[in-house]
Amino acid sequence: MKEQIAQWKQKWHALSSSDQRALGALGLFAGGLFIVYGLFSPAKGFFDESRTRAEESRELVQWMESQRPVLSRIKPNGAGGKASGTLLQRVTNAAKQNRVTIKRFEPERENRIRLWVEEVRYQDLQPWLNQLMKEQLGVRTINLDALSEQGMVSARLTIEG
Repeated sequence: MKEQIAQWKQKWHALSSSDQRALGALGLFAGGLFIVYGLFSPAKGFFDESRTRAEESRELVQWMESQRPVLSRIKPNGAGGKASGTLLQRVTNAAKQNRVTIKRFEPERENRIRLWVEEVRYQDLQPWLNQLMKEQLGVRTINLDALSEQGMVSARLTIEG
């Protein structure tokens, strides 16, 4: 390594003073480009993107806060009251309507049930979950796993009634 540095120094001293100045100016120019385009521009881009995301998050929070009065006027049991049937009956009826096959279920408590759904199209699963929420059933936990076939998922979820 020391030999290479000595060779570079020897080549530097062999250059004329005008070539040394030109090479020094070129080095300063290249260093400036590195600082601007290698360090400053990416940092500024990251900062601007973070600021934009923060502003979007603030707007979302403001919108959510503005919706609070609307949500407080909604009755807990909805307009139609509570649906008839047991929790399992309500869940399986909604599943049949949305072409969702429940592979396995396990009651946890009187008002909670754990379900396993395998190989279902996401386009069928989402309306089923929406229907459960319309029936005032809460999805306490949900774990979705994407399958190798596009649009297919498996789900493990806990429903409360």
